[in-house]
Amino acid sequence: MVFEQRKKETPKILIVDDLSVNVKILENIMQAEGYEALCALNVQEALDIMNETMPQLILSDFSMPGMDGLEFCRLLKSNPRTREIPFVFITVADSREEKKEAFQAGAVDFIPKPFEPTEVVMRVNNQLNSYRIKQEMEDYNRMMHRMVEDQKRQIEKEMEHVLKALSRIVEKRNAHSGSHLKTVGENCHLLAQSLQFIPEYEDRITDEFIETIGVAAMLHDIGSLVLPDSVLIQEDSSEEKCREVMRLRAEEGVKILEDISGGTNNSHFLDMAISIVRYYHANWDGTGYPERVKGEEIPLAARITRIVNDFEALAGGKNNQEGCPVEACIQKINEGSGTAYAPRIVEVFNKILKQLRTD
Repeated sequence: MVFEQRKKETPKILIVDDLSVNVKILENIMQAEGYEALCALNVQEALDIMNETMPQLILSDFSMPGMDGLEFCRLLKSNPRTREIPFVFITVADSREEKKEAFQAGAVDFIPKPFEPTEVVMRVNNQLNSYRIKQEMEDYNRMMHRMVEDQKRQIEKEMEHVLKALSRIVEKRNAHSGSHLKTVGENCHLLAQSLQFIPEYEDRITDEFIETIGVAAMLHDIGSLVLPDSVLIQEDSSEEKCREVMRLRAEEGVKILEDISGGTNNSHFLDMAISIVRYYHANWDGTGYPERVKGEEIPLAARITRIVNDFEALAGGKNNQEGCPVEACIQKINEGSGTAYAPRIVEVFNKILKQLRTD
């Protein structure tokens, strides 16, 4: 494990002082304690060493020619790669103002000159132990994060299988619709992929979004599982009855999916499926269901699913009806641009027509 590796590593101590005698004294103290000493007579030498070997602790003189210790400390603390390395000043200075500046720059301690070996070792050991514990905690947190992410991916994969199985049950419930749901899922995936290249959508449609909508869109009719045939056939009746079926199917569908989620909302597949089921009957101009939900208020996944579902229902035939010629289906979709459908999505839909399935 990483924890054990850290314990076995010989700590490297970077010593920076323009007086070689000071460097030699500290080097001897560090080596006697079993540490590896990295020695530099100025900041540039120290930076060159750090490009090759990263120390676990830095002992630096305060006053040096060129870049002094204070500037060196600030430089390292401004770099994410080096900011966590403990920085200890070695100095004869004892003014309150200099100490204040040093601690504000990011230093963690002072070692006074002339050196008293016992004090040097004690201060170095304290800082190394603190640094090691901090590094181990970071390693542990990264390991736990990976474990959590792995578990989340496993849960999502299992949820994907569950939702695909549910979509097959819905298709069997509506056997006359053939492979309507599978086709809707594939075409939503394709339309979302194409929208990803449009500037206004490129930040909103991620690879995860594309993968998710291909599954979630197949659940748009899941509410029909619990509605009796006597209710579903009213979809071909008056506009008022059709609207009531929309409402019932959306409400029942959301209930089914929320029961599956248990209210945890920890699955992007479920979250998107719920969003689609609740809003895919909404019209761009606000005249659909739910009432007054319009334009950008309609979730993007629901807008995509609405166009794809209506096109496939028209082209492939649904509810025992004969499918329309593709040209007539395209015309109906375009006639609905700006009223039923999002105009920008209709534009992209028209560009990828030849790639869409029309089973």
